[in-house]
Amino acid sequence: MAVIDDDNDVGDVLGGLLETMGYQVEIYRSGMDFLSEAQFDRLACLVVDQNMPKMTGLQMIESLSDRGISIPALLITGIHDAEVERKAASLGVMTVLEKPMSHHELLRFVSVSVG
Repeated sequence: MAVIDDDNDVGDVLGGLLETMGYQVEIYRSGMDFLSEAQFDRLACLVVDQNMPKMTGLQMIESLSDRGISIPALLITGIHDAEVERKAASLGVMTVLEKPMSHHELLRFVSVSVG
């Protein structure tokens, strides 16, 4: 799985939590880094921050969709926004969670995504 978040602290905390639960996690600091470096076929799910510079989480997910790549995704955001939720649903994003989110919500998404 991959965590894509420009905030080093958030990315490290999320990645660390998932690793302690036994998951193999790759951390990327931007959507552009993820799109250029990730091996998509190795990823069971994505945890993606919406508000990143240069490319939002939804723009990154849309880029994957345009390439014909579908990976279960959880979008995290600091601000509730109905338009973001609508767009996320149209792109097949499984869940949108607001920061700060509970670890239980994150782990529930991951366990459903990876089976």
